[in-house]
Amino acid sequence: MVKDANCLIERLTNSPKHHLFGFHDLIISNKEGNKYLSLESSIINRPPLPGELFGVGYIQDGSFIKVGETTAMNYPQGARQQWVGESNYFTVNNRVGNKWGTDLYDAQSNALVDRFETASHMISKDGKYSYGLDYARLFRLGGYGYSGIEDRYKSDIAPIYSGITKMNLETKEVQLLVSVREVAECGASNKISESNHYLTHLNLNPSCNRLAFLHRYSLPDGGGITRLMTIGVDGSGLRCLAQGFLSHYDWKDDNHIYIYGRANSSFDSIRDNRILSLPLISSSVRLAKKIIKTVIGQRANNLGKSFLMISDSENPEILPFAQDIIPLDGHPMTNPVASDWCVNDTYPDQNGDRILMLYNFANNLRLNLGVFKMIFETPDMSKKGEFFSGLDVQKANSLKELAFTRSGLHCDLHPRWNFAGTEVLFDSIHEGSRQIYKANVEHLIKNT
Repeated sequence: MVKDANCLIERLTNSPKHHLFGFHDLIISNKEGNKYLSLESSIINRPPLPGELFGVGYIQDGSFIKVGETTAMNYPQGARQQWVGESNYFTVNNRVGNKWGTDLYDAQSNALVDRFETASHMISKDGKYSYGLDYARLFRLGGYGYSGIEDRYKSDIAPIYSGITKMNLETKEVQLLVSVREVAECGASNKISESNHYLTHLNLNPSCNRLAFLHRYSLPDGGGITRLMTIGVDGSGLRCLAQGFLSHYDWKDDNHIYIYGRANSSFDSIRDNRILSLPLISSSVRLAKKIIKTVIGQRANNLGKSFLMISDSENPEILPFAQDIIPLDGHPMTNPVASDWCVNDTYPDQNGDRILMLYNFANNLRLNLGVFKMIFETPDMSKKGEFFSGLDVQKANSLKELAFTRSGLHCDLHPRWNFAGTEVLFDSIHEGSRQIYKANVEHLIKNT
């Protein structure tokens, strides 16, 4: 069932500068609920330049309070700024020497109190451990990384010294939890392909004892394969739950993940066959794929895809759900208090409309909260040599399209929750500048 819901939506930040949080998988507020993490930017019509600085701070009482700066930023995911446990300390990624690292701020004194030489993607709820990715590799391969530091393992398609890191925030001890090579070899029918492998979209389960992440590599037809993986935070129990076209996800509970996509299909198995990498065959496959997309149109992008509920087990159960309620891809996040609810959005339709929604798993109920327009502006390409420096251009079908999606103009709502699970915060550009908005949904969660 789909319904329209009434809720108060207010803008928290103001122009002339732009403000953003980034992705949909982190809690934006502190425990008290009076501070919301934010970044600040003067220009959003192109991707970040190497070394470019962005304001770091939080929103309180209608004002953005700047406490520092960072050069480790991309518009889709921000700088992975996040609160440390239930404290008023927060972290933000930044360049530390010649590495992507982490800055630690005190939101009471607004002081920078420590620096770490390892970047953070997700911090455990108790604030003790930080789990990170290789952002230099991610940037080079067209993922959500940071520009300005060379990928040390660019000559290795599946390096053994790059992967997911685990850092003790008290002792600063760092270990490589799992390498790209180990992941690529885990349960892979074709073992190591000829293309580069990378790990992305790392997320902890509610109990913080297992990690989920996406393993990606490209295919001869110009597309790619994504594998949904999980591993214990002690490095044990690495497994592949599904592979195919897999997109955005979150944990429903400790033992289930929901994700949009198409999993374990014979179509994707054929595409992943090594025979198709032969030059003559691969060029024919690319041409056939292009013709099919032209004939079928937009339907080709969503063929056989839906939201899937997947068990985190040795023999995963994969069940589609909400196929008629949420038929298209979005950016979901489970409510941190009421796990029968998640917040989600849509990509822009042909009119440029994005829909913000709540979804109730138990009742298969979708509540639309509002519609927000995208901005029809093309990115500034005058500095493409700078913002694409270090990028493997073979990974981009269109540099102009990549420039748009990596600029602040491509503003997905990326909704995320406050600490109490009563407010939805999202980025939007519908009023002409990129700002952070808040929707109060407490009455919907309690009374629906």
